Amino acid sequence: MKRSDEPPKQRDTDGLHRRRGVWYFCLNIAGARRFFSTRTTNYQEARKARSAAEDAQEKGQLPNDFAKWPFSKLVAYMREKRQPPVVSEGTARIDKERSVPLLKHFGDERVSRIDAPAISNYQLVRAKLVSPRTVNLELEFLRCVLKEAKVWERVVHDVKPLPENNTDNENGSRLGRALDDAQEQLLFRTARSKPEWDAAFLAALAAANTTMRGCELKGLRLRHVNLMEREVNIRRSKTKKGNRDIPFNDGAMWAFARLVERANALGSVQPDHFLFPRCLSRNTKVPNRQAGYDPTKPQKTWRSAWRSLVKETARRAAESITDERERQKAMAPFVGLRFHDLRHLAITKLAESLASDQTIMSIAGHMDRKMMELYSHIRDDVKQKAVDAIRSYVPEEIPVPATQRVQ
Repeated sequence: MKRSDEPPKQRDTDGLHRRRGVWYFCLNIAGARRFFSTRTTNYQEARKARSAAEDAQEKGQLPNDFAKWPFSKLVAYMREKRQPPVVSEGTARIDKERSVPLLKHFGDERVSRIDAPAISNYQLVRAKLVSPRTVNLELEFLRCVLKEAKVWERVVHDVKPLPENNTDNENGSRLGRALDDAQEQLLFRTARSKPEWDAAFLAALAAANTTMRGCELKGLRLRHVNLMEREVNIRRSKTKKGNRDIPFNDGAMWAFARLVERANALGSVQPDHFLFPRCLSRNTKVPNRQAGYDPTKPQKTWRSAWRSLVKETARRAAESITDERERQKAMAPFVGLRFHDLRHLAITKLAESLASDQTIMSIAGHMDRKMMELYSHIRDDVKQKAVDAIRSYVPEEIPVPATQRVQ
């Protein structure tokens, strides 16, 4: 029983209280009291955690209700939120691809528990399976998820992207490669050998003759292709600088003429119809999917056809070679060859043609000269011809008696 003369107990004003040994604190958020765990039994660490939470609240960086969700649930929410027309179809597809390994690693872990050590561990595990560039791109999607829960600010200073070098590809360049003339001819002869590769073949031929990106080709409508004026008008690109007009050479003229014929045969007849109409039978996510093509929507990808024809090209490059080392050498230019490498090939040819930097940038749609230099690869045979053109004095060999030679 409390004595009447006993002084009243002074109330603790540190805002902390314990539950089963763990310190908690309370904050007033939007007029409601919310309790947070400091996840520590140490009093001094708990005070620091509470102070940090108050600072985060003042800066608008306090974790929200999403931080309590399982990671898998928040990823599903983010993917549903980031759908067309909010983002492009390509972005939505990339989000899906990048979320797969993240979901496999973090699963149903509470979002608030994904801290810097957990992310670093993910980087180490994934780096054993894929390139540092791929890990960093997956980390970008993770950043979007954690920012939605206001958790990213807590780890941003402790999470560093993996270093990316310039030797990820077999030819020593991460940005791309440029085939020589014989390799290019073999690639296109192979691509033309099967009707099911027609879309990939014509798209590749167009890219190799115009510097166009895959996304630019898929976004083309019939009104953008002017066969009479021999040019293509790009109005949907990766960047604003990518919007440009490109004249046709003979190869591009042939490719786009066949593409228009193919599009008309598949139902694309109106100016706003796409040059690469979408195949409805490939839309496996829709129940009772239909046959035929939808000219009002663009083709999503030709990746499967591209991978198949590149693999077949590599096989044909080495089919008559018996020595294993020489076989690997012949196949190397095609192993991992990307569709985007055809853009590099076109820019390389422009650079070798002695076109001015301004002309190359105008055709390729680059922002600056530095980017153009990264994309162009002057091939060895052209370099050899260039140095052979340098005329200089070549000393004649003068016979020297063996007794006078330096030992």
